[in-house]
Amino acid sequence: MLTKTASTPRVTVLLAVYNSERSISKCVESILEQSFKDFELLIVDDGSTDQTADIIRRASKKDNRIRILSNSSNLGLGASLAWGVDEAVGEYLIRIDADDVCLPDRLERQVRHLDQNPEVDVLGGAALEVDSSGKQIGVRCMPAEHDDIMACIWANPFIHPTVAFRRRRLLDVGSYDPELRRRQDYELWFRCAERGLRFANLQEPLIYYFFDENTHRKQPLRLALQQAGIGWRGCRRLRLPLWQQLAVSVPLIRALLPAPVQHFLYKALSIVDPRKRGARKSESCL
Repeated sequence: MLTKTASTPRVTVLLAVYNSERSISKCVESILEQSFKDFELLIVDDGSTDQTADIIRRASKKDNRIRILSNSSNLGLGASLAWGVDEAVGEYLIRIDADDVCLPDRLERQVRHLDQNPEVDVLGGAALEVDSSGKQIGVRCMPAEHDDIMACIWANPFIHPTVAFRRRRLLDVGSYDPELRRRQDYELWFRCAERGLRFANLQEPLIYYFFDENTHRKQPLRLALQQAGIGWRGCRRLRLPLWQQLAVSVPLIRALLPAPVQHFLYKALSIVDPRKRGARKSESCL
């Protein structure tokens, strides 16, 4: 782990990548062109077998704010993020995924909010949903205030690649679980809640979030079962109502259904998504 010095950047942007040659350049470019400049971009290459490693290596030679860590094999997102958190040096740690793109003032907005609201430990935001053709198809917003976020913690009330942390507080709760290849964010929110961290979501979009109508169909049964288990254990630890303990099984039930029924259920449930209730009616979230 690097030692903090007077020249240490205030922010570490953490990006874990695996075989992302098609999208990584746009993602990295969107970070390097941020209006806020005092950051390092820490990229963890999780054993990529395509051209990803070459692309990020070339980028690092052009901009010394890029630092690269490389796994010798594919260990999964949880392990890669945990390593990145350990190696980060910024006061604030900000996440992004390789297939998403930051809006130009994303870092500036989150740093300003964290500076002005010292009680907030975990800060997410809204996202502009973009389909595979690059067309904007919607805006995804999450509950704004801590109490509203806690009311639907069981429903995963953050868009993970929008999230910023106070790194010290993230380390206090044990960081990401390196054993979880997927759903490591969902598990982390429960631990953060259990340890009393304070949450918030900005209502302005921070990223272009690439998403299409088939995204919800990609979850295999094994992953749905894992998600339900994480949700059930988290709800039990937080002593949440029985209906919430049962509601975390909805993705598992959906995964057991035929594809056409899955699609219908997904659309129906999106109408009554509990995460929408705490989202403010800002212009971007209408």
